Amino acid sequence: MRWYFALDEAGAAGQTGADAKTAVLTARAVGGLEPILLYHGARNDFTAWMTGHGVTVLDAAPRFLDVIRRAQAEGAYKPHSIGHWLRVAVPLVETAHDFVLYTDCDVIFLKPVNWRAIRPKTFAAAPEFKRDNWNYFNAGVMVLNIPEMRRTYDAFEALITARICSGEHPYYDDEWALNEAYRGRWERLDPSLNWKPYWGFSAAAGILHFHGPKLNAIEPIAAGDWTADNPTAHALKNILTGHLPAYQAWLSVLGDRMQLLDPALAIRMSQAASAVKNMPAPAQVDLALLDFCMFPDGG
Repeated sequence: MRWYFALDEAGAAGQTGADAKTAVLTARAVGGLEPILLYHGARNDFTAWMTGHGVTVLDAAPRFLDVIRRAQAEGAYKPHSIGHWLRVAVPLVETAHDFVLYTDCDVIFLKPVNWRAIRPKTFAAAPEFKRDNWNYFNAGVMVLNIPEMRRTYDAFEALITARICSGEHPYYDDEWALNEAYRGRWERLDPSLNWKPYWGFSAAAGILHFHGPKLNAIEPIAAGDWTADNPTAHALKNILTGHLPAYQAWLSVLGDRMQLLDPALAIRMSQAASAVKNMPAPAQVDLALLDFCMFPDGG
């Protein structure tokens, strides 16, 4: 199964780049995947590492990059990153296979999966925050039907450019766009294939997605060095502290697993595990409202 992931040069230089390396190492360990990185930026040590670990690196850009830059220059749009938009280019890049896997960079492959048994009519995805809320999907793991995604691409891009150019949605992103454009047309992916740490420990999980607090946020939150001065930072802290036993269990298991893959990665996981091991859970937790992304009619 071809596995696509994507990021830009700025992301590669930071935490996302480290996460992507972890994803590649764990993907190689479970086997059955052909990794392809869609990359925007100058080739460097990061891309050399990817190539050296069997990843095909393809230079890519959103077809509507000029629209993004123009709207950004006009102050009408503030993109999170170009790397996030690269996932919508997969149907334009892939020409040999009808079905492929896409994931975000902050995933860990835990076991082999029979991806060829998943054949959606458009694409398959799992819920965003709550396992039983199928109103809005998380685009961090998707099985894509390439011919159908390519057939519908022009209309999809037209929606994206209209939203960006309108100035009414300055933080419009790829996941929002996918949910809006394909509402009612996507299929359910087993949540075990896009499992979030805050859902609790599960031996059945095939892919663990560090949705919410990333590894680089867990240690400062646990140490009390996290500045929750905006809604996102506050929500990340609450997700960790409100689901502390789950994170303790996952990080302990991952620390042991990584010993077999990469010493530096094992140290990284062990440090995070140590940080949360003795972290006291607050008596009362102001949990984040996890349904903020639901569509207005709740359907």
